[in-house]
Amino acid sequence: MAKLSNTPKNRASCFCANCPSFNDCAKGKKELLYCAEEVGKSACEIPMNGCMCGACPIHEQFKLKSGYYCIHGSAAQVD
Repeated sequence: MAKLSNTPKNRASCFCANCPSFNDCAKGKKELLYCAEEVGKSACEIPMNGCMCGACPIHEQFKLKSGYYCIHGSAAQVD
């Protein structure tokens, strides 16, 4: 798997902000791209209200396998 980094290009493709689990805490901390090695698990308590990771272009581009990176950690940790 190619290294997934927290770059402006990858952040622009990220679906996290539209996810049903994304909350005000994560929005306030400007968290995105949880699947990236430099980001990983949220600093916020994230409810499992649905996961859009599988529909995200980053997920396909980097051949990711999991979801809920906001809760479980980066792709490097959980995939």
